[in-house]
Amino acid sequence: MKVWATVAGFLILIIVLMLISRHIILSAAERIESDLSGLYENVIKNDYKLANSNYLNIVKKWGEHKKGWAMLIEHQEIDKIDEELTKIKEYLLEQNRSLLLSEIGLLKFYIRHVREMILLKIENIF
Repeated sequence: MKVWATVAGFLILIIVLMLISRHIILSAAERIESDLSGLYENVIKNDYKLANSNYLNIVKKWGEHKKGWAMLIEHQEIDKIDEELTKIKEYLLEQNRSLLLSEIGLLKFYIRHVREMILLKIENIF
């Protein structure tokens, strides 16, 4: 009976930890995507001063969440996000609109990809 209680306790602990990690990633991804939308809109308007402010806000939020994500997802995804943020910074300095929009779209894709990876779906299991 003690063995079953221990196994059930571990299963409950694993499920709770999965739900907590899922919540952490989903809420952070939502906030970063929202800021990316603001950055995208300001680049469309050619308002690079506000776009730079959006970028700094995204980098700050990413810095807050990066260590937590590193424990929960593959490091390759984190490296891709870091790489895109670096490209966006350079294109913001050059005010290269077309490349900026492309890189913002790619960064949104990577954030959405991470969000999709942690969801409990049949395709994520097999």
